[in-house]
Amino acid sequence: MTQPPPSAPSPCNIARLAGARTAFRAGNFNHAEALCREVLTDHPSCPEALRLLATVLLALDRPEAALDCVTLARPAGPDDIDRMLLEGRILTKLMRFEEAAALLQAALALAPDRPEIITELGVAQFELDRFGPALELFRRAFKLAPQNARIVANLGNFLDFAGTLDLSLAAYDAARSLSPDDREIRCNHGMALLRAGRLAEGWPLFESRRRPCDPAEAAGIARLPAPLDPAELAGKRVLLFHEQGFGDSLQFLRYAPMLAALGAVVILRMPPPLARLAGTVIGVAEILTDDTLPPDLDFVSPLMSLPLCFSTVLETIPAAIPYLHPPQEARERWRAALAEMPRPRIGLVWAGSPRGGLDRRRSMPFDALLPLFDRPGSFVSLQLGEAARQWLPPPSAAALDPTAGLVDFAETAALASALDLVVSVDTSTAHIAGAVGTPVWVVSRFASCWRWLTRRDDSPWYPGLRLFRQAAPGDWAGAVARIALALDHFSGTIEKS
Repeated sequence: MTQPPPSAPSPCNIARLAGARTAFRAGNFNHAEALCREVLTDHPSCPEALRLLATVLLALDRPEAALDCVTLARPAGPDDIDRMLLEGRILTKLMRFEEAAALLQAALALAPDRPEIITELGVAQFELDRFGPALELFRRAFKLAPQNARIVANLGNFLDFAGTLDLSLAAYDAARSLSPDDREIRCNHGMALLRAGRLAEGWPLFESRRRPCDPAEAAGIARLPAPLDPAELAGKRVLLFHEQGFGDSLQFLRYAPMLAALGAVVILRMPPPLARLAGTVIGVAEILTDDTLPPDLDFVSPLMSLPLCFSTVLETIPAAIPYLHPPQEARERWRAALAEMPRPRIGLVWAGSPRGGLDRRRSMPFDALLPLFDRPGSFVSLQLGEAARQWLPPPSAAALDPTAGLVDFAETAALASALDLVVSVDTSTAHIAGAVGTPVWVVSRFASCWRWLTRRDDSPWYPGLRLFRQAAPGDWAGAVARIALALDHFSGTIEKS
């Protein structure tokens, strides 16, 4: 049966669609969504409104809803290249990379010289670890559209991943000159500058990152100024809030005592698992775990903006350790629980949260750590989540899985403080160990997070942290082999202590 064509929008709804496009281009995504939905109330099958709404929802990081909309728009025709491109982008966001690549390949067969299709196919191929074909696609797109900011930026993203940081920064510079207000390009450029150690240049661009709006911001409370004027802070009530991953907040809680030392009354808004541990930070006056708007606030700031407020550069990174102080009772309890285990007592974490888009690159299977069990000492699982089920140490190993008792980050910090060493992938437990002063060895993916800089195996953020970087993408075996060798020396230092 042939499906009837969608009815044409009325003049009023044509105006709404135009308004939605204007709002989207201005970054007012919520208003754009509302206008699209008004059109669809009158014309539920309008393909223009469905595709625009899908684009808006993708920008709002709601890819499942975006896919529903673009699927409804399919009756516009199987050869609707723009719809195929949009659906490919959505599938990539949903990490359905094989489907995305197949759809974008089909779109490219219909329009072989469309550079935006070529670069999106390059993204899908990159995510499938097909690095050679991805690079060729990015280069091909760049030759066709050297003035397209997103295409230039995607080439920069690949060059950044490949470790050619200077070339990547040049590409980001070019992309920003073409589209100076593109928030995603600004943020990616900022992270590349931070990775290069150019913090003063990187922090302002990093402010373009996507993050939630705190209720205090929505209420019009002033943002904490950058740079800070210490004279303005005496007696002022400042709300700092969690915005991204747990590790991000754990890293930047170090700035709370600095604000308090300037006379500010520091209030933290934390997710419940972080609240008890965050409350141990010196200078914190109050902890909130809900969306309550505290009275008489003077300033508000996301925690990750504090390095900008304090004009942090490599030489001024605050690294007074420890700045997290797990409850003494919990520390003593965990020390007693481990007392009979042979030293060194080594905590292990092999996977991060699967919600993170980079998790498949930063996490390893537990089996990759088995060579460590040939070394002297005992091993303690700190792994939470689904990956914790992989814990299967050799029968002869001195090993313990106490994770049922890790009810929040305060307990994890107390257990970490009772260990001699933590070996972890790049996840929140690495920050905890570093912040309580336990030596921590981070097994880092090939293209590591900006915070670990480049070409160094230490960190100015945590004096007790050592990096073991993959020599090539996916090479966990090589990194673990180097850790196993390093454990021989570490065990000797423990025996002498």
